Amino acid sequence: MHAPTKNNINLSYVDGKINGKKIAVPDAGVATHAIVVAKSNKGISLQLVDLSATGVTIEHQENIDESRGHFSITFNNVQTKLLGDEVSGWELYESLINQAAVLFSYEQIGGSQASLDMAINYAKERYAFGRPIGSYQAIKHKLADMYIALTLAKSNCYYAAWALSTDAADLPSASATARVSATKAYQLCSKENIQTHGGNGFTWEYDCHMFYRRSKLLSLNIGSISNWREKLVTSLEQSNIN
Repeated sequence: MHAPTKNNINLSYVDGKINGKKIAVPDAGVATHAIVVAKSNKGISLQLVDLSATGVTIEHQENIDESRGHFSITFNNVQTKLLGDEVSGWELYESLINQAAVLFSYEQIGGSQASLDMAINYAKERYAFGRPIGSYQAIKHKLADMYIALTLAKSNCYYAAWALSTDAADLPSASATARVSATKAYQLCSKENIQTHGGNGFTWEYDCHMFYRRSKLLSLNIGSISNWREKLVTSLEQSNIN
């Protein structure tokens, strides 16, 4: 689900029921339950919703990567189960999103590695003017930039995984760092993979576009890179204060 901010939470929670709409919810077509962020007069809360309940309407939404279905969910006086209390929902949400960022970052570095591998293999096999295109300096620079970005992202993701597994105090900054670097790596690798393939990279014959589409989707799935950069700066400032 897209990452909300306190100012754009569009679900209202009154007397144990929620109303409103959530968009760009991944896998809602096969999910049985959803945890949603809702706002009441008392504050922000997390609500557990049975998606088969009366008043829930789920509709498919088109997106740039149709290999991963996204849906809109409309809630009309839907009975929910409160998680925690009505005032601590935002803190719980932040904790969940920091954990999710680590997992999404690993999907991003996996896509980055696959893009790099595809580009390397093509550069070895494709010949131009009697020699592999990988022997040309311009292609070497592209592959080197992809490798550097990916290696940095892997390092940050490894540390974030450690922070998650040990419930370390710096998980917010570690997850934000992993998220930012993994997003940048996937964007670069998927783009340069297309460029390495030249004109072929823009055709349906090759799968370059699939990685590019997924990189775009994941860059927004739990908040944009600018949002995570802001979270990183905020967490670092907070750690310096403490």
